[in-house]
Amino acid sequence: MRHSATTAILLTSTILFLSVTGRSVFAQNGSVPKPDPDAFCEQSMAWVTSGKAGTGELFCWRAAYSSETFLTAYEAFGDVTWLEAAEKYYDFYLEKLKKDPDGFEGWIGDPIGEQGAELATDAVVGDAKLCAPLVRFAEIVLADPELKKRFGAKAQRYVELATRICWEKWNHRGCYYEDAAGWGSYHAYGKLVDPTTNEWVDRPSRVLSENLNKHYAVGIVLLRLWRVTDKDEYRERVLKVFGRAKTMWHYYPDEDRIVWNFWMPHGPYDVEGRAPRMWVGLHGSRSSYQASEAGYFAEVYDSGLVFTREDLERMVRTNHWMMPAGERTAWRSADGLFDSGQVWSALARFDERIRDAYEKQIGGDSPRERIALAYLRNVKDKIGGWKRRYVKDEAKVEVVDAPLQPGRYLTMSVVVPNSLATANDERVQLACQTRAAGKLKIELLDQEGRQVLGTLYETNTFETAKAKEYHAPFWDGTNPRTGRKDVGQFMIRWTLGEESRQSPVWVRVGERQPRKAPEPLQKGRVLTVDSEGKLDDRWRLEGSEVSSEQKRSGSKALKVSATARLVFGDRDDLPVRIRMWVYDSGQKLGKKSVNGPAWGVVTAIGDKFCLRQCWRGYLNGDAEYAWVNTGEDQWYTPRASGVRRADGWVEWVFDFTDPAAVKITGNGQEVRRLVPEHTPKGAVGLYFKGDKGGPVFVDDITVEYPE
Repeated sequence: MRHSATTAILLTSTILFLSVTGRSVFAQNGSVPKPDPDAFCEQSMAWVTSGKAGTGELFCWRAAYSSETFLTAYEAFGDVTWLEAAEKYYDFYLEKLKKDPDGFEGWIGDPIGEQGAELATDAVVGDAKLCAPLVRFAEIVLADPELKKRFGAKAQRYVELATRICWEKWNHRGCYYEDAAGWGSYHAYGKLVDPTTNEWVDRPSRVLSENLNKHYAVGIVLLRLWRVTDKDEYRERVLKVFGRAKTMWHYYPDEDRIVWNFWMPHGPYDVEGRAPRMWVGLHGSRSSYQASEAGYFAEVYDSGLVFTREDLERMVRTNHWMMPAGERTAWRSADGLFDSGQVWSALARFDERIRDAYEKQIGGDSPRERIALAYLRNVKDKIGGWKRRYVKDEAKVEVVDAPLQPGRYLTMSVVVPNSLATANDERVQLACQTRAAGKLKIELLDQEGRQVLGTLYETNTFETAKAKEYHAPFWDGTNPRTGRKDVGQFMIRWTLGEESRQSPVWVRVGERQPRKAPEPLQKGRVLTVDSEGKLDDRWRLEGSEVSSEQKRSGSKALKVSATARLVFGDRDDLPVRIRMWVYDSGQKLGKKSVNGPAWGVVTAIGDKFCLRQCWRGYLNGDAEYAWVNTGEDQWYTPRASGVRRADGWVEWVFDFTDPAAVKITGNGQEVRRLVPEHTPKGAVGLYFKGDKGGPVFVDDITVEYPE
């Protein structure tokens, strides 16, 4: 999946660097031999170009691996030749910049995990990872009159490029989102570049909040731009992006420590149905993400913003908790659910135990390890204690006050979006993820969070800490106490057992907007859709078109390479009977793990129930279709359907006319092994999705809504 894929080679190299065991080959406080800057630069460039990274996000991750090391070496050894090598290395990857259709620079290439894709893109994280060292270079140079004489012009160019790429471009694209509480995040762009024409191609389904490490990465660029330029607009953005981090922390009071997720929903595009569009939790196999995020938090602290000493002390205690101890010889994740973890080296100067663990892990005598050890001894150790490195006047420190909230079992709680307009009958979703069995209650409280105004949702949860369960009921702003949509600020409280979390929500009047969706299908009517004439305006197409490539009853069929949605309902599931013909092109992929095309229905809450060509080691994808309900865990939990695959066109029937006895068939065979809580009782639309297994063709659809 786009948001969870990163270059395996890069991460493997990073993990090897950070997890070398054994004592240092250099005596404690002894001198560390200097590596050769030119040789390091040549080797780093050769490694970047040795892979098939192209010029997209994958290239950026590879190039970023060494990008900060030159500056770390300069600070560790005081040797200006490291700045010369840095200049050479940065110019190497800046030569790969291209311009998007709007004229902004970026590393445009294959989307991450999609080598050889027809459409191209750049990525906010790629931009951030390669612009952050440019601004750090400039900060070092511009603070020293002698360095400024030598490198000043290049430093200024770097600042201008970073400003244009990481500030102006992503603002211009509208990829920064700010909620009603003032917290900010970045999301992917809803367009791709056609490299043959250098024109935009709409892909609105790509709009999704970035992983937390990604918008923290761009936040670091803005933090450094603020330190260099003193422009308040950068400082304000840093406060909003990193301030949100504190609101999402999970507090473990027994150990007085904090945990945070790899990704969290924020904007209205992040939740579709009962489950968020991306998985929520810690990354089970790549502990380097949290290690890098701890580094981001430490740099923000050192700059006098957002975080308190107590915040970082809690991070220190979390890293202690993760360490091997007693009979447990391996690291564990911050939430204890995975056997993965590593030392958070950015905290080494705040804590002797972390410092010693980090020095032991450096261990070897490679150039990279020499630099790390020298920086630890010559820079981190000399900064010392809790002094904020970049703060000259402690009176100007500006922290964010966000109450700590528990999150061992309520591992996600968010109102999406966190404001609604009554004039348009808007609704918000009160989304949460639970990891314990018990009674879940969602309540409306007053603005101060003290007075309970009523219960909005209540159910029993059944999952364990290692599993998860999603809930996302709609709320239209009605105050249970008054029965009216009272305007103002309120608090939503989720409670599971003894644990509870709160989040604000705003109800406003707003301005009436014209209805965009078609009117719902009425009782006694039949909607008939083919591909011969103009498509019905109920269709929402993305990367889909009428094609003569395959046909059933006429001369054409709808070819879905990306997604297509046919909307016939509104806010209530309709007890309709749906018939449609779907073309199975007959791919055979054996035991590979590949997702093929999907087709099915959309419910009123937004869940998609689909049949799918799906290949897994535990699924017989060559011979049988799978089914999945995204309300359970998005697309991550496919199940065998019992319906045998057939070549060519297959008729599928979804019969909801008796919601108590739903029947779904393919080629006359009934879908088996359905789970009641994940079997829809009706639908408001149809959904089709192409995937790596190929496009899907659909034709001759009828939707009948009986009297």
